[in-house]
Amino acid sequence: MPQENEYVKLEVTLADTCVRPGKLGTILVTFAPIEGIHINANPAVEMTLGHNDVFALYGESEMTVNKESGFLSTRSRVKQHFQVPSGTEPGAYELKGTIVYYFCSDDEGWCRKFTQTIALTL
Repeated sequence: MPQENEYVKLEVTLADTCVRPGKLGTILVTFAPIEGIHINANPAVEMTLGHNDVFALYGESEMTVNKESGFLSTRSRVKQHFQVPSGTEPGAYELKGTIVYYFCSDDEGWCRKFTQTIALTL
């Protein structure tokens, strides 16, 4: 069972659950921190896929940084593209991996690293 972060709720979805072989799919991540918590943009949110996965991440995560605070904007979703190999047979696949991010308390001054396991069906 995936671990929970009591300070930040995470929603991870796919932009499209049907991606043709040879094309890119997109993982969408929505962060919802409780009041007084922010998500750091530096270091950036990092995603990885499992070693046995047939898919590969493509490019860097796309994130919006709040210009005033310098923190990750939670009004926009983080996007990470992945490649579906050309020879992939049609069917259902499970996309497994992790998301690593840093969150901090504005009032108490502490920061923590959190690793969230993800599993999506494509």
